[in-house]
Amino acid sequence: MQPLIGAHVPAAGGLAKSALPYIDAAGAGVAQIFVSNPRGWALSEGDPGQDEAFVAGVAERKVPSYIHASLLVNLGSPTPATVERSAATLEHALRRGAELGARGVVFHAGSAVHDGHVATALGQVRRVLLPLLDSAAEAGGPRLLVEPSAGGGRSLVARVEQLADYLDAVDGHPWLGVCFDTCHAWAAGHDVATRAA
Repeated sequence: MQPLIGAHVPAAGGLAKSALPYIDAAGAGVAQIFVSNPRGWALSEGDPGQDEAFVAGVAERKVPSYIHASLLVNLGSPTPATVERSAATLEHALRRGAELGARGVVFHAGSAVHDGHVATALGQVRRVLLPLLDSAAEAGGPRLLVEPSAGGGRSLVARVEQLADYLDAVDGHPWLGVCFDTCHAWAAGHDVATRAA
């Protein structure tokens, strides 16, 4: 099976109006979209007409779609308001993903910010993710896909071996998958330039 090659596609000005021509121009076999401001907490409800046209357009093109949650999501934060906003953002992304027929919702693993908060951070991951995962699985909606970071700070997951603690925090829930970002992996110290590595 050949891997699908695609890109983040624009949504500004109307999801279908912006994304579908971009998919066509790029010859994309897969598309990833933001359903809210990638650098803010504001949550968009979308436009039903544009949503319907997008769903029909990607189906016609046989292009699977994925949502990428806001880049601000950090379930490991020591700031309670950030954790609450992160949970609300993931819930919104899962709902919008279901409406758009997306296969998954990608989110960054997050950071504990400082050494003394790592154990608490993984507890927060468990507390927030388990209900979201259960709800998405029960509804047959998109899966959540945790994306390891490029490292730095107190990243909860940067290296592949750190995924074990994150996945264990939610008891290996079957609705949590992994989005493996090769650029992040390279920056975190994995040599992805050779087949052996």
